[in-house]
Amino acid sequence: MLLDPLRSLIIYTAMVIFFSAFVVFICNGVRKNNPKSSDGKATTPTTITPSSLLEVKVMLPMKVIFGDATVAKKYDPTELAQIPKTRLGEGTLGTLFKVVLGCGSVVTIRKIREGLMVSAGGLEMWVNFFGGMKDDGLLLPIHFSFWYGGEAFIMYEYLILGSLEELLHGSEGIQFTPLNWGIRKRIALYAAQAVALIHSRVTQNAEPLICGVIKASNILIRVDFSACLSSYETPYLVPPEMTVKRNPGRVAPELKGHHPKTFTQKSDVYSFGVLLLELITGQRPSMTNLRAYVHERKGKWGLSSVYDKKMGDLVNENLAGMIEIARICLLCKPQSRPSMEDVVRMIKAL
Repeated sequence: MLLDPLRSLIIYTAMVIFFSAFVVFICNGVRKNNPKSSDGKATTPTTITPSSLLEVKVMLPMKVIFGDATVAKKYDPTELAQIPKTRLGEGTLGTLFKVVLGCGSVVTIRKIREGLMVSAGGLEMWVNFFGGMKDDGLLLPIHFSFWYGGEAFIMYEYLILGSLEELLHGSEGIQFTPLNWGIRKRIALYAAQAVALIHSRVTQNAEPLICGVIKASNILIRVDFSACLSSYETPYLVPPEMTVKRNPGRVAPELKGHHPKTFTQKSDVYSFGVLLLELITGQRPSMTNLRAYVHERKGKWGLSSVYDKKMGDLVNENLAGMIEIARICLLCKPQSRPSMEDVVRMIKAL
């Protein structure tokens, strides 16, 4: 009769000893893995606790907006949303990040500004519309887009040279290379062709597409100095009042004032004219009225006083011709401005 209780006691004691030994083993293992400071003292443990392990495993709601199953498998939305990011800049649509994936690939991710969209359905419709748009490399393509935890993300190709704004106005350093006039003219042609491409398409309601504002930060440069247009979806996701407010010096005069603001293809032409003067002068439109700047300096000191001195001492007819193209793009009456197709032809003729 006493044998069973004795056997139970022995088994219980053995289990307690085994459990205690296991705890000691685990604690010693954690202590050994703790990094030590220069004085030999153990620092704060960096190992993941069981509670943090549970947190990592928690999955937030995810939904693919644009991209097929193959793309979704290649670019894990969970990884894209949570992986450490390098901030590239703050745009009208939201913050832009550089992301290095676990496989070594580098992509650009835009986190859409919270509260920006009127509706989730509207965002999904326009991202799919522009994501499916075919072009000849003139537009920065949308590779993938998704919702994660109630936040929207859009993934693009990463271009190492960055934007035209960075090349024109970035600080000089070891890798700094001033853009000569030939390269600037080439970029101007690519940008004009990209805007003309947008203008040649229509929405699902058969309305002509617009760009909103064409600016240097939205012109991305490839290693061969060809260029493509980004953020072309902005006017369909952002209220026009916000776009006008965030782009002083770049918007057409008809968009200023208290009347309803409606972007048109002719207002696009105006902002492209501002971009041309920015390429020529090297001045920021947000800091200087470029139209008045060029008119005043050219009248007082001649053409040589207008162009960006980082281009060297070259002044030729091409430069004067580009200023003339910018002038007619910047005419006050919208109907007097040329179409972007005409602008492309004029730049090619220089």
